[in-house]
Amino acid sequence: MTFSFNGLDHYQMTAPLGKEKEVHHFFTDVLGCPEVEKPDSLSHFESIWFDMGRHIIHVGLDENHHSEKRGHPAFDVKNLQGLMDRLDGHNIPYEEDFNMPGARRFYTYAFFGHRMEFLEWHDKPESLMTESEKAERKHL
Repeated sequence: MTFSFNGLDHYQMTAPLGKEKEVHHFFTDVLGCPEVEKPDSLSHFESIWFDMGRHIIHVGLDENHHSEKRGHPAFDVKNLQGLMDRLDGHNIPYEEDFNMPGARRFYTYAFFGHRMEFLEWHDKPESLMTESEKAERKHL
C-alpha cells in the first residue's frame, strides 16, 4: 500500500512559560488569527493553538524556551502588503527579502526571537511547486 502526503497539518513553536497574554496578543490582535480550542485529551499540555488559514499553529509554553533563528515557519499570505501595514500599525519590525523568485516576502523576529517568514506568491516557479501544485495548474 502506498501513501502520499496531504501537506502540513500543524507547526509548533515555543514561547516562554507565563507569557500567555503576549502570545494571545501577537496571534489574535496583531496577526488576526482565532484561537483553536484544544481537545480535552490534550488540555493538560501548556500550549495555545491558533488557526492560520490552511494550518494550525501550536505555541508550546516552555520554561526552557529558546528562539529559532534559522529553522522557521513560512506562511503563505494573501495580501502581504495588508499584513505589513498591520505590523506597521503595531510597531512590529520586519525585514523584506527580495531573493525568492516569484514571491514577495519578509521576515520578523518579533515573536520571542523566532524567525517567522511571510510570503505571497505572484508567479511561483514550477521548480518550487509540489507535485500537487503542478497537477492543479495543469487542470486550470
